[in-house]
Amino acid sequence: VADRWHLWHGLAEAVVREVAAHSACWAGATGLQEGPRARSTAERWAQVHGLLDKGVGLLDCSRRLNLSLKTIKRYARAGAPERLQRVPKYRPTLVDPYREHLRTRRAEEPGVPVQQLLREIRGLGYQGSSNLLHRYLNQGRAEDARSHLSPRRAAGLLLTRPDRLTAAQQERLDQLAAACPEITTMLDLVRAFATLLKPEEANAARLEDWAHAARAADLPHLHSFVRGLEQDHDAVLAALTQPHHNGRTEGVNTKTKMLKRQMSGRAGFNLLRHRILLA
Repeated sequence: VADRWHLWHGLAEAVVREVAAHSACWAGATGLQEGPRARSTAERWAQVHGLLDKGVGLLDCSRRLNLSLKTIKRYARAGAPERLQRVPKYRPTLVDPYREHLRTRRAEEPGVPVQQLLREIRGLGYQGSSNLLHRYLNQGRAEDARSHLSPRRAAGLLLTRPDRLTAAQQERLDQLAAACPEITTMLDLVRAFATLLKPEEANAARLEDWAHAARAADLPHLHSFVRGLEQDHDAVLAALTQPHHNGRTEGVNTKTKMLKRQMSGRAGFNLLRHRILLA
């Protein structure tokens, strides 16, 4: 019997990769990465697909371009070079709470000095440095109507139960779905798969229908997840149709790995054996 948590986790990882691959659709004002890296990505994509169009195999492409087979497969899955680009990765900063003030002031007075903005937000409680504010403005983050959204956070909106989304999160999710038809399809597939995690006999037929719909969609990473389900079909089917689960076994495995990490390089096998038997 497959572990239902791992089934959901595998789907979640595929969703994160798909959302990242469709950054060009939903990134909006945040924009994609630019510069030499973006240009080299586009050139490499053209090289890979140029060889594939001539009938060259993946392994031969790897040898000719001196790239790993995994990299070649990633470029081959992308229908356009934009699918390989990602939104910039920005971490939360002390400037974020004052983004709306900065955006409004720069819209009203485009030439307002940065030092003037620094004095204003410090009056509102900002405790960061001047360099942090300069970097924030140079990255264009103050012009965004909303805070920066990473692919993982965007995928989190798709994977959250609808009744647990706040009004702001639901609005953001609606914008993501409206920006990209593939995201809309993926949202429907995610919610359909979530209903399968409640074991029922009828889930056997529903799983086949779900897999067929997933293969029909233009979602290569989800196709990989479906292939994984098919390779372990009997165990997956048992997990979705039977009340049994292997959660206790997974718990013991996790605890054993924790004990190994705690003792790595500091104790031998005998002590590890005693700790596991006495736990």
